This record gives sequence, C-alpha cells and structure tokens, in this order.
Amino acid sequence: MKAKTIVPLIIGLAVGFFAIKMGVDMVKKAKGSQAETRKVFVSSKSIEVAAKVTESMLATKEVPETLVPADAFTDAKALVGRVTKMPIAAGVPITNSMLAPPGAQPGLGARIPAGYRAVSVSVNEQSSVAGFITPGSRVDVSAVYRRTQSASTPTQPASRLILSNVEVGAVGQSLDRTGPDGKAVQITKSVTLFLTPSQVQILNAAVGSRKGRIRLALRGYGNEPGPSFLSQLLKNAMQHRAPKPRPTKHKAAPKPHEPVFHVVEVRRGDQAEKLVFDENGGLRQGDFQALIPPPNNRGSDDSPKNVDDDSLERRRMEADG
Repeated sequence: MKAKTIVPLIIGLAVGFFAIKMGVDMVKKAKGSQAETRKVFVSSKSIEVAAKVTESMLATKEVPETLVPADAFTDAKALVGRVTKMPIAAGVPITNSMLAPPGAQPGLGARIPAGYRAVSVSVNEQSSVAGFITPGSRVDVSAVYRRTQSASTPTQPASRLILSNVEVGAVGQSLDRTGPDGKAVQITKSVTLFLTPSQVQILNAAVGSRKGRIRLALRGYGNEPGPSFLSQLLKNAMQHRAPKPRPTKHKAAPKPHEPVFHVVEVRRGDQAEKLVFDENGGLRQGDFQALIPPPNNRGSDDSPKNVDDDSLERRRMEADG
C-alpha cells in the first residue's frame, strides 16, 4: 500500500476514535447528573389558595438536581404553618414564591399584594357580567349616576370610567376560581378588588358623592390592541404637514400726542407782545416760555417748531395797520 493512502487512513481512524470517546464521555456525564438527586417537599394533594400548610398536605420526592427549583423546601419545619397565596396542584414542588410572607394568617389578607388594599363593591347579575367574574380576573370599573342639568329639566343618566385594569381578589366569600360544584360561574352580591390607596379614594368619591352604582367590565387575558401601522403613519404625516404657528409681533405703544401751539407777536407802536394760541384757536394764558417746547424740540432756527409763519405775519400786519 502506498504511503499517500496510508496517511489519510490513519488520520481518519484517529478522528473516529476521538469522536467515539467524546460521545461515551457525554453519556457517562448525563447518567451521572441524572443519578444526583435531592429530596424536596411536594404537595400530596391539591391545596387551595390562602390555606395553611399542614404536614398531611406534604410529601417527599426525589428530584434530579438539575430540576430542583432554587427556592424549594427541603425542611418540613420551615414549610408547615405557612399560608399559600395561589392554588397548588398535587405533586408540585412547593417553593417560597407560592407562599405568603411568614406570619400571614389564612384568608384574604394573604393574597393582598404589597401596597394594595382590598375593597368590596356591591354588584348584581348585570354589573358582575352574569357571574363570569372570578378571582384573578381583570376588570374596568365605571360609575353610573344621574346628572341634574337644571331645576326645570329632569335628571339624565351618565357613566364615567374611574378605574382600569383592576385585579379581582375575591367574589363573595370565595377566593378560588371555581365554586364548590366545580363551576366557574358565580353570581354573588359583592366583588372584592385590589386597589392602591389613591384608587380607593377615587372609588369612594365616585360612589359616595354621586350616589351612583358600580358596573364592572371584564377584560380579556390578551394584550390590548395598539394603533395600527396605517393610522400611526397618517398621524405622523398630519403632524409634519400641520402649519407651524407664526410668532406674534408686539405692536409698539403709540407715541403720546404733543400739543401744537401758534405764537403771534402783536406790536402796538414800540411795544411788542407775544400771544400763544393752541391748535383749536384758544388763547393760552400763562408764561410764554413755559408753553413753548424746550430748545431741543425746536427746528434749526430760533423760531418755535410749531409756529405758523403765515398766521404770524398776517396778524403782525393787522396790528401795525
């Protein structure tokens, strides 16, 4: 056999043995990881929400190390006496996120989120969407009242949306999604909502001041549809085409009206007297220099700026004649 054919054959065999060894090592590693297990506590039966965990509800189970949750319980003492804040199915490893904080008591208080308050509102079959509202649903809250326009006109019904996307904590005295008979439809007289302190004030003001009634609108679990691409495109186009407002020009304040005076020099022989007349022809009494504008407002010559030369010459001739 030639050397040119032996060398590629040896290289191919070496690569094949290396690949086989890598595969065997991976299988051994996988078997070793599956063999490493940990004992954790799981629910031996279905546990309702806001229920206190007892030893009869627990069981131990060997779970592969890679599948054990980070906050799973391995000590029964740390688990017994805690209160659940969500339903737990049978055979599920119990984690700390499924439980209320230590010290919480069974009931609705264990389900209230931090920073929220539980407020109950009166409802009927119509205002509670025919009983299809269950704990955990999201609803919109509207206030329905009668608005008085004037003393002569009758009251008109009106409605106003006061709260949006509110979580339902309980329906009646049930904290579960299903009733005792396993059905989800529950018609009760009250619904408990989880609200922030500011939302509580809005609800109390809408119901108390207007003496209105509450109506609930059930929301779906999907995301609310946003504006379409075409409508957003048209909105942007209209914003670019909208004329920009022109800057307003401030008008200058009008200049004050300066009075116009006419000075007439009257001669009687060797005596001369100057008389000042206003623009309406009235004779102005007083000091002659005080009535004439100051020198900086006069013309280039020494004569007053507002003197009517023709009138002055004519009156001077009449006085001489």
